[in-house]
Amino acid sequence: MRNLILAIALLSLAIGNWSCKKQTGNVIVEGQNTNSLQPFQTDTFTLFSKTIDEDSMPGNNLSYLLIGAMNDPLFGYSKATAFAKTKIIEPLNNFPNTIEPDSALLFIPMVGNNNFYGNRASIQKLLIRINAEGFNGNRVYYQSDQLKTKSNVSSVYAGRLFQEGIDSIGYKKQKIKLPNGLLIKLSKEFAQYLQQMPSTAYQTTEGLNKYLPGISIQPISDDLPPGEGGYGVFDFKNEFSISDRAKILLYYNDTQTFVFGFDDQTKTLNYSQTGPYTEEIIRELNGTTQSSEFSYVQSLSGTKNKVEIPYLYNLIATGNVAINKAEIVFHIADNTATPNYYAPPRLNLFQPLSSSSNRNSLIKDGGSSTFGGLLNEKGYYYKFDVTRQIQSILSSKANLNKEINNGLLLTIPTDVPVSGSRVVIDNKKTRLIVTYTKPN
Repeated sequence: MRNLILAIALLSLAIGNWSCKKQTGNVIVEGQNTNSLQPFQTDTFTLFSKTIDEDSMPGNNLSYLLIGAMNDPLFGYSKATAFAKTKIIEPLNNFPNTIEPDSALLFIPMVGNNNFYGNRASIQKLLIRINAEGFNGNRVYYQSDQLKTKSNVSSVYAGRLFQEGIDSIGYKKQKIKLPNGLLIKLSKEFAQYLQQMPSTAYQTTEGLNKYLPGISIQPISDDLPPGEGGYGVFDFKNEFSISDRAKILLYYNDTQTFVFGFDDQTKTLNYSQTGPYTEEIIRELNGTTQSSEFSYVQSLSGTKNKVEIPYLYNLIATGNVAINKAEIVFHIADNTATPNYYAPPRLNLFQPLSSSSNRNSLIKDGGSSTFGGLLNEKGYYYKFDVTRQIQSILSSKANLNKEINNGLLLTIPTDVPVSGSRVVIDNKKTRLIVTYTKPN
Protein backbone atom coordinates (compact mmCIF):
# COMPACT_ATOMS: atom_id res chain seq x y z
CA MET A 1 0.00 0.00 0.00
CA ARG A 2 2.82 2.39 0.92
CA ASN A 3 4.52 1.68 -2.43
CA LEU A 4 1.26 2.37 -4.28
CA ILE A 5 0.84 5.74 -2.55
CA LEU A 6 4.48 6.63 -3.33
CA ALA A 7 4.01 5.74 -7.01
CA ILE A 8 0.87 7.88 -7.26
CA ALA A 9 2.67 10.83 -5.64
CA LEU A 10 5.62 10.55 -8.02
CA LEU A 11 3.28 10.36 -11.00
CA SER A 12 1.37 13.47 -9.82
CA LEU A 13 4.64 15.37 -9.34
CA ALA A 14 5.81 14.44 -12.86
CA ILE A 15 2.51 15.58 -14.40
CA GLY A 16 2.67 18.82 -12.44
CA ASN A 17 6.22 19.55 -13.59
CA TRP A 18 5.33 18.74 -17.20
CA SER A 19 2.35 21.15 -17.07
CA CYS A 20 4.44 24.02 -15.68
CA LYS A 21 7.14 23.62 -18.28
CA LYS A 22 4.60 23.55 -21.07
CA GLN A 23 3.10 26.87 -19.95
CA THR A 24 6.43 28.62 -19.51
CA GLY A 25 7.16 30.91 -22.48
CA ASN A 26 3.84 29.91 -24.04
CA VAL A 27 3.40 33.21 -26.00
CA ILE A 28 0.93 33.45 -28.86
CA VAL A 29 2.31 35.44 -31.78
CA GLU A 30 -0.31 37.19 -33.90
CA GLY A 31 -0.46 35.66 -37.38
CA GLN A 32 1.15 32.34 -36.39
CA ASN A 33 -0.67 29.02 -35.99
CA THR A 34 1.75 27.69 -33.37
CA ASN A 35 2.58 28.56 -29.81
CA SER A 36 5.91 26.77 -29.81
CA LEU A 37 8.63 29.39 -29.41
CA GLN A 38 12.41 29.40 -29.35
CA PRO A 39 14.31 30.83 -26.38
CA PHE A 40 14.65 34.61 -26.12
CA GLN A 41 17.20 36.33 -28.37
CA THR A 42 18.57 39.87 -28.22
CA ASP A 43 19.64 42.08 -31.13
CA THR A 44 20.98 45.62 -31.28
CA PHE A 45 19.99 47.57 -34.38
CA THR A 46 21.81 50.10 -36.52
CA LEU A 47 20.00 53.45 -36.50
CA PHE A 48 20.08 56.50 -38.73
CA SER A 49 19.67 59.78 -36.80
CA LYS A 50 19.67 63.41 -37.89
CA THR A 51 18.47 66.87 -36.87
CA ILE A 52 15.26 68.21 -38.43
CA ASP A 53 13.00 71.21 -37.84
CA GLU A 54 10.33 70.81 -35.19
CA ASP A 55 6.73 71.23 -36.24
CA SER A 56 5.02 73.86 -34.13
CA MET A 57 4.30 72.64 -30.61
CA PRO A 58 1.27 73.63 -28.47
CA GLY A 59 1.60 77.14 -27.08
CA ASN A 60 -1.47 77.57 -24.88
CA ASN A 61 -2.85 75.77 -21.84
CA LEU A 62 0.67 75.33 -20.47
CA SER A 63 1.36 75.22 -16.74
CA TYR A 64 3.79 78.15 -16.98
CA LEU A 65 5.18 80.54 -19.59
CA LEU A 66 8.72 81.25 -20.77
CA ILE A 67 9.98 84.80 -21.22
CA GLY A 68 13.37 85.83 -22.55
CA ALA A 69 15.96 85.71 -25.32
CA MET A 70 19.10 83.60 -25.46
CA ASN A 71 22.20 83.33 -27.64
CA ASP A 72 23.29 79.74 -27.02
CA PRO A 73 26.91 79.09 -28.11
CA LEU A 74 25.90 75.68 -29.58
CA PHE A 75 22.43 76.47 -30.94
CA GLY A 76 22.28 80.18 -31.69
CA TYR A 77 19.50 82.70 -31.08
CA SER A 78 16.00 82.09 -29.75
CA LYS A 79 13.20 84.08 -28.10
CA ALA A 80 10.04 83.43 -26.08
CA THR A 81 7.16 85.93 -25.84
CA ALA A 82 4.29 85.63 -23.36
CA PHE A 83 0.66 86.65 -23.95
CA ALA A 84 -1.80 86.63 -21.05
CA LYS A 85 -5.47 87.59 -20.64
CA THR A 86 -6.37 90.07 -17.88
CA LYS A 87 -9.33 89.90 -15.53
CA ILE A 88 -10.99 91.84 -12.73
CA ILE A 89 -10.36 90.51 -9.22
CA GLU A 90 -11.54 93.50 -7.13
CA PRO A 91 -14.41 95.22 -9.02
CA LEU A 92 -15.11 98.88 -8.32
CA ASN A 93 -18.26 100.65 -9.51
CA ASN A 94 -17.15 104.24 -8.98
CA PHE A 95 -13.52 104.11 -10.11
CA PRO A 96 -12.02 107.61 -10.57
CA ASN A 97 -11.13 107.31 -14.26
CA THR A 98 -10.72 111.02 -14.93
CA ILE A 99 -7.65 111.65 -12.77
CA GLU A 100 -3.94 111.17 -13.38
CA PRO A 101 -2.35 108.00 -11.96
CA ASP A 102 0.60 107.96 -9.62
CA SER A 103 2.28 104.90 -11.18
CA ALA A 104 1.74 101.30 -12.24
CA LEU A 105 3.69 98.09 -11.57
CA LEU A 106 3.64 94.72 -13.32
CA PHE A 107 4.65 91.66 -11.31
CA ILE A 108 4.96 88.05 -12.54
CA PRO A 109 6.18 85.40 -10.05
CA MET A 110 8.70 82.74 -11.05
CA VAL A 111 8.16 79.05 -10.34
CA GLY A 112 10.05 77.45 -7.48
CA ASN A 113 12.41 74.95 -9.16
CA ASN A 114 14.16 74.85 -12.55
CA ASN A 115 12.97 78.42 -12.98
CA PHE A 116 15.73 79.69 -15.28
CA TYR A 117 17.67 78.39 -18.26
CA GLY A 118 20.76 80.19 -19.52
CA ASN A 119 22.72 83.02 -17.95
CA ARG A 120 20.57 84.47 -15.17
CA ALA A 121 22.96 87.41 -14.70
CA SER A 122 22.34 88.72 -18.23
CA ILE A 123 20.65 92.07 -18.79
CA GLN A 124 17.72 91.78 -21.17
CA LYS A 125 15.27 94.21 -22.76
CA LEU A 126 11.53 93.55 -22.75
CA LEU A 127 8.70 95.33 -24.54
CA ILE A 128 5.33 95.30 -22.74
CA ARG A 129 2.26 96.06 -24.84
CA ILE A 130 -1.52 95.83 -24.59
CA ASN A 131 -3.10 93.07 -26.67
CA ALA A 132 -5.33 94.21 -29.53
CA GLU A 133 -7.32 90.96 -29.56
CA GLY A 134 -8.51 88.36 -27.10
CA PHE A 135 -8.20 84.59 -27.01
CA ASN A 136 -10.46 82.34 -29.04
CA GLY A 137 -11.66 79.81 -26.50
CA ASN A 138 -12.25 77.09 -29.12
CA ARG A 139 -8.84 77.38 -30.76
CA VAL A 140 -5.65 75.45 -30.13
CA TYR A 141 -2.73 77.87 -30.32
CA TYR A 142 0.74 76.77 -31.30
CA GLN A 143 4.10 78.31 -30.48
CA SER A 144 4.18 79.80 -33.97
CA ASP A 145 1.00 81.78 -33.19
CA GLN A 146 0.90 85.23 -31.67
CA LEU A 147 -1.74 87.82 -30.84
CA LYS A 148 -1.97 91.31 -32.31
CA THR A 149 -0.85 94.12 -29.98
CA LYS A 150 -1.40 97.87 -29.76
CA SER A 151 1.63 99.92 -30.71
CA ASN A 152 0.45 103.22 -29.22
CA VAL A 153 0.84 102.13 -25.57
CA SER A 154 3.97 100.34 -24.37
CA SER A 155 6.70 100.06 -21.76
CA VAL A 156 10.33 99.00 -22.08
CA TYR A 157 12.22 97.19 -19.33
CA ALA A 158 15.98 96.68 -19.19
CA GLY A 159 17.37 94.44 -16.45
CA ARG A 160 17.61 90.90 -15.17
CA LEU A 161 14.72 88.49 -15.59
CA PHE A 162 15.64 86.67 -12.41
CA GLN A 163 14.95 88.97 -9.47
CA GLU A 164 15.49 87.80 -5.90
CA GLY A 165 14.81 89.56 -2.61
CA ILE A 166 12.39 92.09 -4.09
CA ASP A 167 11.52 94.96 -1.74
CA SER A 168 8.02 95.13 -0.32
CA ILE A 169 5.56 97.22 -2.33
CA GLY A 170 2.52 99.27 -1.40
CA TYR A 171 -0.98 97.88 -1.47
CA LYS A 172 -3.95 99.80 -0.02
CA LYS A 173 -2.11 101.66 2.75
CA GLN A 174 -0.01 98.63 3.65
CA LYS A 175 3.03 96.74 2.41
CA ILE A 176 3.10 93.30 0.81
CA LYS A 177 6.14 91.07 0.32
CA LEU A 178 6.65 89.67 -3.17
CA PRO A 179 8.23 86.29 -4.01
CA ASN A 180 11.04 85.97 -6.56
CA GLY A 181 9.86 87.12 -9.94
CA LEU A 182 9.80 89.91 -12.49
CA LEU A 183 8.84 93.38 -11.22
CA ILE A 184 8.53 96.13 -13.84
CA LYS A 185 7.55 99.76 -13.43
CA LEU A 186 5.28 100.57 -16.36
CA SER A 187 5.60 103.76 -18.37
CA LYS A 188 3.59 106.89 -17.63
CA GLU A 189 1.53 106.45 -20.79
CA PHE A 190 0.79 102.84 -19.82
CA ALA A 191 -0.36 103.93 -16.35
CA GLN A 192 -2.55 106.65 -17.90
CA TYR A 193 -4.21 104.12 -20.17
CA LEU A 194 -4.95 101.86 -17.20
CA GLN A 195 -6.33 104.79 -15.18
CA GLN A 196 -8.55 106.35 -17.84
CA MET A 197 -10.50 103.51 -19.41
CA PRO A 198 -14.34 103.69 -19.44
CA SER A 199 -15.92 102.97 -16.04
CA THR A 200 -17.23 99.54 -17.12
CA ALA A 201 -13.63 98.34 -17.44
CA TYR A 202 -13.26 98.33 -13.66
CA GLN A 203 -16.50 96.50 -12.91
CA THR A 204 -16.39 93.17 -14.77
CA THR A 205 -13.85 91.11 -16.68
CA GLU A 206 -16.04 91.32 -19.78
CA GLY A 207 -16.01 95.10 -19.53
CA LEU A 208 -12.26 95.16 -18.94
CA ASN A 209 -11.44 92.96 -21.93
CA LYS A 210 -13.07 95.40 -24.33
CA TYR A 211 -10.25 97.84 -23.56
CA LEU A 212 -7.58 95.64 -21.97
CA PRO A 213 -7.83 92.10 -23.45
CA GLY A 214 -4.44 91.27 -21.99
CA ILE A 215 -0.78 92.10 -22.29
CA SER A 216 2.28 90.78 -24.10
CA ILE A 217 5.85 90.62 -22.78
CA GLN A 218 8.26 90.41 -25.70
CA PRO A 219 12.08 90.19 -25.57
CA ILE A 220 13.74 92.78 -27.81
CA SER A 221 17.37 91.95 -27.07
CA ASP A 222 18.73 91.32 -30.57
CA ASP A 223 22.41 91.91 -29.83
CA LEU A 224 23.19 89.37 -27.13
CA PRO A 225 26.69 87.87 -27.53
CA PRO A 226 27.09 84.05 -27.35
CA GLY A 227 26.59 82.81 -23.80
CA GLU A 228 24.27 85.67 -22.81
CA GLY A 229 20.53 85.68 -22.19
CA GLY A 230 18.18 83.01 -20.95
CA TYR A 231 14.59 82.10 -20.11
CA GLY A 232 12.66 82.61 -16.93
CA VAL A 233 9.72 80.31 -16.12
CA PHE A 234 6.80 82.44 -14.95
CA ASP A 235 3.47 81.63 -13.30
CA PHE A 236 0.54 83.72 -14.55
CA LYS A 237 -2.17 81.49 -13.08
CA ASN A 238 -1.12 81.61 -9.40
CA GLU A 239 -4.05 82.85 -7.27
CA PHE A 240 -2.89 81.85 -3.78
CA SER A 241 -2.77 85.39 -2.43
CA ILE A 242 -2.58 89.00 -3.58
CA SER A 243 1.16 89.03 -2.88
CA ASP A 244 1.96 85.77 -4.68
CA ARG A 245 -0.16 86.15 -7.81
CA ALA A 246 0.69 87.76 -11.15
CA LYS A 247 -0.85 91.23 -11.33
CA ILE A 248 -0.77 94.83 -12.44
CA LEU A 249 -1.00 97.34 -9.60
CA LEU A 250 -2.32 100.80 -10.46
CA TYR A 251 -1.60 103.50 -7.85
CA TYR A 252 -3.66 106.70 -7.57
CA ASN A 253 -4.68 109.34 -5.04
CA ASP A 254 -1.44 108.73 -3.08
CA THR A 255 -2.66 105.69 -1.11
CA GLN A 256 -5.18 103.92 -3.37
CA THR A 257 -4.47 100.76 -5.38
CA PHE A 258 -6.46 99.00 -8.08
CA VAL A 259 -5.30 95.48 -9.02
CA PHE A 260 -5.75 93.78 -12.39
CA GLY A 261 -5.27 90.00 -12.36
CA PHE A 262 -4.60 87.39 -15.03
CA ASP A 263 -6.84 84.55 -16.19
CA ASP A 264 -6.14 80.80 -16.05
CA GLN A 265 -3.61 78.90 -18.18
CA THR A 266 -6.07 78.36 -21.05
CA LYS A 267 -5.84 82.11 -21.68
CA THR A 268 -2.08 82.31 -21.92
CA LEU A 269 0.22 81.73 -24.89
CA ASN A 270 3.92 81.24 -25.53
CA TYR A 271 5.10 82.48 -28.92
CA SER A 272 8.57 81.27 -29.86
CA GLN A 273 11.21 82.23 -32.40
CA THR A 274 14.37 80.22 -33.11
CA GLY A 275 17.33 81.31 -35.23
CA PRO A 276 19.55 82.36 -36.68
CA TYR A 277 21.23 79.07 -35.84
CA THR A 278 24.92 78.34 -35.51
CA GLU A 279 26.73 77.10 -38.63
CA GLU A 280 26.80 73.54 -37.32
CA ILE A 281 23.02 73.32 -36.97
CA ILE A 282 22.50 74.99 -40.36
CA ARG A 283 24.69 72.29 -41.92
CA GLU A 284 22.70 69.60 -40.11
CA LEU A 285 19.33 70.97 -41.28
CA ASN A 286 20.51 71.40 -44.87
CA GLY A 287 22.49 68.17 -45.04
CA THR A 288 21.50 65.24 -47.26
CA THR A 289 23.25 62.42 -45.38
CA GLN A 290 21.16 59.66 -43.85
CA SER A 291 22.74 59.99 -40.45
CA SER A 292 24.85 62.47 -38.49
CA GLU A 293 27.32 62.12 -35.65
CA PHE A 294 25.26 64.39 -33.40
CA SER A 295 21.62 65.50 -33.24
CA TYR A 296 20.45 68.82 -31.80
CA VAL A 297 17.17 68.84 -29.84
CA GLN A 298 15.72 72.20 -28.82
CA SER A 299 12.61 73.51 -27.07
CA LEU A 300 10.48 76.41 -28.37
CA SER A 301 9.57 74.51 -31.56
CA GLY A 302 13.19 74.61 -32.64
CA THR A 303 14.77 71.30 -33.69
CA LYS A 304 14.32 67.61 -32.96
CA ASN A 305 16.00 64.27 -33.65
CA LYS A 306 14.57 61.91 -36.28
CA VAL A 307 15.59 58.27 -35.85
CA GLU A 308 15.14 55.68 -38.60
CA ILE A 309 15.36 51.90 -38.10
CA PRO A 310 16.24 50.63 -41.59
CA TYR A 311 16.91 46.96 -40.78
CA LEU A 312 14.05 46.27 -38.40
CA TYR A 313 12.19 44.03 -40.86
CA ASN A 314 15.12 41.60 -40.87
CA LEU A 315 13.58 40.25 -37.67
CA ILE A 316 10.57 38.89 -39.56
CA ALA A 317 12.31 37.54 -42.63
CA THR A 318 11.04 34.04 -41.73
CA GLY A 319 7.83 35.04 -39.95
CA ASN A 320 6.58 37.28 -37.19
CA VAL A 321 8.22 37.37 -33.77
CA ALA A 322 7.08 38.04 -30.22
CA ILE A 323 8.80 41.09 -28.73
CA ASN A 324 9.63 40.52 -25.09
CA LYS A 325 11.22 43.94 -24.62
CA ALA A 326 12.46 46.78 -26.79
CA GLU A 327 14.35 49.78 -25.46
CA ILE A 328 16.01 52.73 -27.14
CA VAL A 329 18.72 54.70 -25.35
CA PHE A 330 19.91 58.23 -26.18
CA HIS A 331 23.19 59.46 -24.70
CA ILE A 332 24.05 63.13 -24.17
CA ALA A 333 27.14 64.21 -26.07
CA ASP A 334 30.17 64.89 -23.91
CA ASN A 335 30.85 68.47 -22.79
CA THR A 336 27.60 69.87 -24.21
CA ALA A 337 25.68 70.29 -20.94
CA THR A 338 26.80 72.97 -18.46
CA PRO A 339 25.35 74.58 -15.31
CA ASN A 340 23.75 77.30 -17.47
CA TYR A 341 22.69 74.94 -20.26
CA TYR A 342 21.79 71.88 -18.23
CA ALA A 343 20.29 68.73 -19.74
CA PRO A 344 16.47 68.63 -19.83
CA PRO A 345 15.04 66.53 -16.98
CA ARG A 346 12.75 64.75 -19.45
CA LEU A 347 12.44 64.09 -23.18
CA ASN A 348 9.52 62.89 -25.31
CA LEU A 349 9.50 60.21 -28.00
CA PHE A 350 6.95 60.26 -30.83
CA GLN A 351 6.49 58.74 -34.26
CA PRO A 352 5.94 60.75 -37.46
CA LEU A 353 2.28 61.24 -38.32
CA SER A 354 2.89 59.52 -41.67
CA SER A 355 5.65 58.66 -44.12
CA SER A 356 5.27 62.16 -45.62
CA SER A 357 4.86 64.16 -42.39
CA ASN A 358 7.22 64.68 -39.46
CA ARG A 359 4.49 66.03 -37.21
CA ASN A 360 4.59 64.38 -33.77
CA SER A 361 2.19 61.51 -33.17
CA LEU A 362 1.88 59.31 -30.08
CA ILE A 363 3.53 55.89 -30.16
CA LYS A 364 1.95 52.73 -28.75
CA ASP A 365 3.96 52.88 -25.52
CA GLY A 366 3.29 56.58 -24.88
CA GLY A 367 0.73 56.07 -22.13
CA SER A 368 2.43 53.22 -20.29
CA SER A 369 3.94 53.55 -16.83
CA THR A 370 7.23 52.10 -18.10
CA PHE A 371 7.60 54.48 -21.05
CA GLY A 372 10.55 56.34 -19.49
CA GLY A 373 12.24 59.43 -20.90
CA LEU A 374 13.62 60.76 -17.61
CA LEU A 375 17.26 61.84 -17.44
CA ASN A 376 19.55 59.26 -15.89
CA GLU A 377 21.93 61.64 -14.15
CA LYS A 378 24.50 58.95 -13.42
CA GLY A 379 24.87 57.67 -16.99
CA TYR A 380 23.71 60.88 -18.65
CA TYR A 381 21.22 59.23 -20.96
CA TYR A 382 17.49 58.90 -21.66
CA LYS A 383 15.87 55.46 -22.04
CA PHE A 384 12.45 54.64 -23.51
CA ASP A 385 10.44 51.42 -23.54
CA VAL A 386 9.18 50.95 -27.13
CA THR A 387 8.06 47.31 -26.90
CA ARG A 388 4.51 47.87 -28.12
CA GLN A 389 5.63 50.21 -30.88
CA ILE A 390 8.15 47.74 -32.32
CA GLN A 391 5.68 44.84 -32.07
CA SER A 392 3.03 46.90 -33.88
CA ILE A 393 5.42 47.78 -36.72
CA LEU A 394 6.49 44.16 -37.19
CA SER A 395 2.98 42.68 -36.94
CA SER A 396 1.59 45.18 -39.45
CA LYS A 397 4.25 44.17 -41.95
CA ALA A 398 4.12 40.41 -41.29
CA ASN A 399 0.34 40.04 -41.18
CA LEU A 400 -1.01 42.86 -43.33
CA ASN A 401 2.00 43.71 -45.51
CA LYS A 402 1.53 47.27 -44.28
CA GLU A 403 4.62 49.40 -43.72
CA ILE A 404 4.37 51.78 -40.77
CA ASN A 405 8.08 51.88 -39.92
CA ASN A 406 8.34 55.66 -40.24
CA GLY A 407 10.93 56.05 -37.50
CA LEU A 408 10.86 57.92 -34.20
CA LEU A 409 11.08 61.58 -33.18
CA LEU A 410 12.96 62.73 -30.06
CA THR A 411 11.72 66.07 -28.71
CA ILE A 412 11.72 68.31 -25.63
CA PRO A 413 8.31 68.56 -23.91
CA THR A 414 6.45 71.86 -23.90
CA ASP A 415 5.09 71.15 -20.41
CA VAL A 416 5.85 69.17 -17.25
CA PRO A 417 8.30 70.72 -17.07
CA VAL A 418 8.14 74.03 -18.94
CA SER A 419 11.73 74.76 -19.92
CA GLY A 420 13.75 76.63 -22.50
CA SER A 421 16.27 73.81 -22.57
CA ARG A 422 18.19 71.99 -25.28
CA VAL A 423 20.36 68.88 -25.58
CA VAL A 424 22.91 67.41 -27.99
CA ILE A 425 22.58 63.66 -28.61
CA ASP A 426 25.61 61.50 -29.46
CA ASN A 427 24.20 59.34 -32.24
CA LYS A 428 27.19 56.98 -32.14
CA LYS A 429 25.92 55.74 -28.78
CA THR A 430 22.21 55.56 -29.60
CA ARG A 431 20.99 51.97 -29.35
CA LEU A 432 17.78 50.08 -30.01
CA ILE A 433 17.95 46.81 -28.07
CA VAL A 434 15.26 44.22 -28.86
CA THR A 435 14.67 40.97 -26.99
CA TYR A 436 12.36 38.62 -28.91
CA THR A 437 11.27 35.06 -29.52
CA LYS A 438 10.81 33.31 -32.87
CA PRO A 439 8.33 30.48 -33.48
CA ASN A 440 9.83 27.05 -34.12
